[in-house]
Amino acid sequence: MRRPAAELPFQLVSGYLIQVEGQIGTQNHLRFLLDTGSTMSIVDCRIADGLKLDSRTTQSFNFDRTLTWRQATFPNVSFGPIRAANITMLVGHLEDYSKFSRSVDAIIGIDLLKSSNFTIDFDTKKVVFHTFNEAIPAATVDPLSSCIFLEIRVHGHPIRLIVDTGFHGILLFEERLNAAVPNLDTQEGPLKVIVGEKLHAKQTTLRGVAIGSIRRDLIAVLVQSPAADVLPGIVGVAGIPALNARRVNFNFVEGTISWE
Repeated sequence: MRRPAAELPFQLVSGYLIQVEGQIGTQNHLRFLLDTGSTMSIVDCRIADGLKLDSRTTQSFNFDRTLTWRQATFPNVSFGPIRAANITMLVGHLEDYSKFSRSVDAIIGIDLLKSSNFTIDFDTKKVVFHTFNEAIPAATVDPLSSCIFLEIRVHGHPIRLIVDTGFHGILLFEERLNAAVPNLDTQEGPLKVIVGEKLHAKQTTLRGVAIGSIRRDLIAVLVQSPAADVLPGIVGVAGIPALNARRVNFNFVEGTISWE
């Protein structure tokens, strides 16, 4: 069944994070961050504990570290036109996940976002929800199967990145990048930086990177690659600010992204 397009206002936090209003159970006017880089949605402990739900311990991988969470089934979650019942989400202290999550109540990941194609319109500060993908299953064995990917070309070599609305720039796995782009020359010495609060990285400039039809120099951070069986085939993560776009379209039916 197709429903008409619907709009949801958002606030732009820290210059790139998409924050909307939502509801969990009987708790209204909650602050949700839309995060296409998270495969599962995460609810802060203070919200989940108020609902007195049964939970169990689980783990997730985030770049260079394994995080421990609780996991619980929530009776209902909604934001804009999206409605989910009996949805399993992670529960934890969001301030431990990221410093940018300290003032929000939940991080909405791919498990909920994939139920509708949508456009992030930076001019109007609205998320526009389009075709609803009712046929897409609620869970899949492969967590990457619902992710949106961006292919960029470095020195003519294609590399595949996960599109992450929860990240501000370009993060690349150094060993995988060097394997994909032989004789890579970054033109200048890397600078040491910290991504978030804990992840040590190197900042560098890649020359003549093609993103869509535009070719430009690109500032990126390089981190150590994860184990071979973690995010196979993925060379890094791209935040939507790297697109320099006014509108960004996410199509979960085709697994594609477009922008203007």
